[in-house]
Amino acid sequence: MTIHYFNPDHDIALAMNAARFTAPQAAREMRADLAFLPALWAEKGDTVIVDDIEAAQRLCNEQLPMLQPVVDYITLSQLPLKLGGKHTISIQPWGWDKALCQKLKEAGIPEESLPTIRQLNKIRDLSNRSLAVRLLDKLQETEGITGFSRLCDTYEQVILFLDQNKDIVVKAPWSCSGRGIRYIDIDTVNENSLNWIVNTLEQQRSIVAEKRCDKVLDFAVLFKTDNLGNVKYHGLSVFTTSNGAYMGNIIAPEEEKEAYICQYISADLLHDVTKRIEDFLTEQNDGAYRGYLGVDMMVCASKTPGKYLLNPCVEINMRRTMGHAALALANRGMRGMMNFTYGNGKHKVVITDEIQL
Repeated sequence: MTIHYFNPDHDIALAMNAARFTAPQAAREMRADLAFLPALWAEKGDTVIVDDIEAAQRLCNEQLPMLQPVVDYITLSQLPLKLGGKHTISIQPWGWDKALCQKLKEAGIPEESLPTIRQLNKIRDLSNRSLAVRLLDKLQETEGITGFSRLCDTYEQVILFLDQNKDIVVKAPWSCSGRGIRYIDIDTVNENSLNWIVNTLEQQRSIVAEKRCDKVLDFAVLFKTDNLGNVKYHGLSVFTTSNGAYMGNIIAPEEEKEAYICQYISADLLHDVTKRIEDFLTEQNDGAYRGYLGVDMMVCASKTPGKYLLNPCVEINMRRTMGHAALALANRGMRGMMNFTYGNGKHKVVITDEIQL
């Protein structure tokens, strides 16, 4: 039996690092509005945990009418009856954290089906943006690579990085996509940005500072682990953002996505970087995390007109991503765009036939 759960508050829960955690209202609303999302990648007979079964069925039918009703929706309170004393259960949440484990344990999931404390601590360490700094540094010597980042432990280190690089991005070690990030230019830096740096250092003890790139294209390489925790290539994700916040994904065959990316960089570079990331993350993971993950990248303009460079590690997401959702749709033979919208207090997934970047 495989049980799925969409917990978009996962990244915030990692920052809090507590078994008892109340997600912000915005995250709770997203979880309620999009609780049906795992039906995209679930297999026939799987179970999806939702807050409201009737609402999940209705929203899925409205927003993803191409899906057949192959999953069962249940609430957390119904889990004990569903389990029926079973002890061999596969749990596939959006991401693993202490708060989710506590919630599932209280709902009746046996401990042997949940990550251990050692695994949870390791997953949190791997989710710290400092891992992306180390990976980017390791890939720096490869021809065609760009990107420069550093982990800063003090306010003075951040200001020195700003002084040296002029236009930078600063990131909290743990935060959800599009949040916990500030773009700072030395000529326009303001008190709000400086206060944010101080507060983040007080709360999370460090900040990642990156030299800002001249971005041309956002994309990601998607991975999953095998039963031993070895990281393996799973597919590509080409997506759009607005002010650092995720907006939507291309739905297309793998060869079409690769061809789009390789208008700018060579396939050899993409494949070489992918293999090196597999090896690096497998070593770092040490068997702790079992599931899906993604590494966000950028194609960037260089100083030479018509020449492009690859920033191979903008983010490492040790969880499932929206790119995996788009990949699941592509595997169903679909082509187009998957966008996420917010209006009238509701989150929605919108699928269109036309690809727009």
